[in-house]
Amino acid sequence: MSGTLTTLVGEYLQASFRGVPFVVVGSGGQNGRNTAMHVYPYNPKPWAEDMGRAPRPYRFRGFLIGPECWAQRDLLAMAAETSGTGLLIHPVIGAIQASLLRCDWYARDGVMHVIDIELEFIEASSYLSSTILLALHAAIAVAAVAFGGAISSDYAATTLTPYSYGATVLHAGRDVASDWGSRANGAIRSPRAFAGAMAALPGNIGRYANGSGAVVDDSATVDTILAGLTASAQTVSNNVAALADAGDASTLAAAILVVPESIRSAIADPAGQIAVLLPLATYSPAVVASGAPIGGAIATAQTATATLCRQAALLSLAYALADWQPATSDEAQAMRLRIGTMLDDEAVIAADSGDDATFQALRNLRAQVLQDLADRAARLPDLVTITRNAPLPALVLAQQVYANGSRATDLIRRANPIHPAFMPTSFEALSS
Repeated sequence: MSGTLTTLVGEYLQASFRGVPFVVVGSGGQNGRNTAMHVYPYNPKPWAEDMGRAPRPYRFRGFLIGPECWAQRDLLAMAAETSGTGLLIHPVIGAIQASLLRCDWYARDGVMHVIDIELEFIEASSYLSSTILLALHAAIAVAAVAFGGAISSDYAATTLTPYSYGATVLHAGRDVASDWGSRANGAIRSPRAFAGAMAALPGNIGRYANGSGAVVDDSATVDTILAGLTASAQTVSNNVAALADAGDASTLAAAILVVPESIRSAIADPAGQIAVLLPLATYSPAVVASGAPIGGAIATAQTATATLCRQAALLSLAYALADWQPATSDEAQAMRLRIGTMLDDEAVIAADSGDDATFQALRNLRAQVLQDLADRAARLPDLVTITRNAPLPALVLAQQVYANGSRATDLIRRANPIHPAFMPTSFEALSS
């Protein structure tokens, strides 16, 4: 009989609540919107006011089986009578924090060691999306660390022979790094960097400084942000100046990797980080080819240094993308295409140069970054075109489109009107 019971258990899905396992025979749930129905005298058409997403109840039919089923029943009863929410793990729904509303059990007549159960839960929060997101962020971080190690190692190997020619070749490599560094100095002092740093301010600071995943500092003020940005700009300048003082390939490579990270850490808004880092990731100086030994060594050093500069910017871009919060699916897909193309092009350059470690690290990093962006795009609304026959205030449009006046801020940011009281007759907005 025990063998039959074991076989029977294996044919069904396994679940647990507060660590108490049970077998699932059937499950169901309910999804929808929470609406308040308003009826009016002499008006046959009611108004269904949208109150947001309705709670998600789940119902399970299952059983406890085996000689220990009564002990399991007691454990499940204790779990049902414990206050607060508990962790519900279901093989299809996933891991959610839920409250147990009802727990019924029935012992079958004439059948030993089998107890039928019926459970009803209400979802408190879902761990599935956050678990996936954390896993993707961790994977990006691991791939980025491997990429940073690979590009430093391959740069040292590629420039070992050229730099053996002496100070002239090293000076040429440092000149390329310094030229790229001058662009980094311009990036940290750009208006985009200023707007990205202001995203850390608390409250609604208007359409020109909206963070896309920025961490808000409740104690920050305009003066403290400006002071911090000034100090960060000086740090970037010092890091760029260190490029010209590097005495060997390893020191130069380490100095190059520091520059884009010092820029990224100075800007609170990940979208601002991406905007200022993208030009650094497309840097391509003019290199003069030469048939002379020292001329060829100079060209090799310059090309390898420019490649390392781009790769260092791509490394910081990967970290920025992990924190970036796009607003629409179209935005995430466009970024996915752009970054994917840049990583592909750099992988081709690494392959042509024989940098196998960098090539493999780039492919791994590309896979993780694009998977992360695809996951974000799948969970975001699309852009739709809103058309009206006359200019209307943003608050009116937000109420018409979303039945929520607080969404006016997003409409203003997207339509960019001359005045929020006179919105354009046609503009793009989120579908939900």
